[in-house]
Amino acid sequence: MPLGRGRKLGDGMSSAADAIVGGWALEGITRLETGPPLNIQLGQDIANTGRSRQRPNLVGNPNNGPKTPDAWFNANAFEVPAEYTFGTAGAYITDADGIVSADVTLAKSFRLREDQRVEFRVEFFNLPNHVNFNLPQERMNRGNFNKITSQSTNPRQIQLALRYSF
Repeated sequence: MPLGRGRKLGDGMSSAADAIVGGWALEGITRLETGPPLNIQLGQDIANTGRSRQRPNLVGNPNNGPKTPDAWFNANAFEVPAEYTFGTAGAYITDADGIVSADVTLAKSFRLREDQRVEFRVEFFNLPNHVNFNLPQERMNRGNFNKITSQSTNPRQIQLALRYSF
């Protein structure tokens, strides 16, 4: 950051003030992702093909769901097809939750001697503490169909570090 002696702001500050205020570095990583597509499946062999990864019938709009962990998409948009038939739903017609995360680090290096330094760091992981949900259950024959049971990222974490280099 441009604050301290020899920098754009605070060039004339004392060495004691510069040791406290000057020379800080601000670093960050922002992650913004859309949700991956979901492939809703029956989880049972209705068409009698020997495979359980068959699709249901589409009878509504799956994308107008409440978007909560208990009901992510509109589960009423799907129904089990008649026996020995294939479902009408296409593959990957609804999406899961995306990811919003920002990791920020504030660091300062203090020179003790010419060959010795101490670095102090404060690191914030998922600084806005945004909840990023994992994928909902995509198989209709499971008890937790359309439910999200975990998070894809951790909640906010703060870490302090002190490093001595010689």
